[in-house]
Amino acid sequence: NQTQVLPQCSGSLSEPTGSAASEESAPYCSDGRQLRLVDGGGHCAGRVEILDQGSWGTICDDGWNLDDAHVVCRQLGCGQALNATTSAHFGAGSGPIWLDDLNCTGKESHLWKCPSRGWGRHDCRHKQDAGVICSEFLALRMVSEDQQCAGWLEVFYNGTWGSVCRNPMEDITVSVICRQLGCGESGTLNTIVGLREGSRPQWVDGIRCRSTDTSLWQCPSDPWNYTSCSPKEEAYISCA
Repeated sequence: NQTQVLPQCSGSLSEPTGSAASEESAPYCSDGRQLRLVDGGGHCAGRVEILDQGSWGTICDDGWNLDDAHVVCRQLGCGQALNATTSAHFGAGSGPIWLDDLNCTGKESHLWKCPSRGWGRHDCRHKQDAGVICSEFLALRMVSEDQQCAGWLEVFYNGTWGSVCRNPMEDITVSVICRQLGCGESGTLNTIVGLREGSRPQWVDGIRCRSTDTSLWQCPSDPWNYTSCSPKEEAYISCA
């Protein structure tokens, strides 16, 4: 895990820090405890971890379900839970296991207010660490049969991979995408590639990145919709 400068908790409740576009694992703090999701590729997916008395610890997956996961997603400002993962889906954590046998109703304000076996009481190992994928989780990838830094551009949104539309994708937008994917400083939009097979959502169109943007999530765009453009307008990018 990355070393982080943690926000100070003042009072009994603070607003969620960041959003789906924020730094990975940005913690939410309340009642002197903090909550985060780790190793899921973003703020709104990953292994559930709680900070208490200076130590980050995990949650055991005994009885872990969507009601429990809903509390996590809402507490982090990440929408609704799409998946409550078990068996260390996002890798095994370390340190204490803070909670076991959680039995949330889904309406609690904080995960540690749910009924459980008791704070720090468990019969688990880290191979049972619980995780969550929330509806506000966003991810980016290129899809190609044989190339790592060229392919159809896709985003993971609302639990489903879908394409990105190419209008009016300019060079600066392509550069932001290539840098975000670790594929160099620039690239080109291929407008003569054939029509892609299969069907999927076309999540977003009208992306207009600026020179100050460091990821696609910061760039202005048209509103996200299931069908933002036609399949023949899906973006295929080759990074340099």
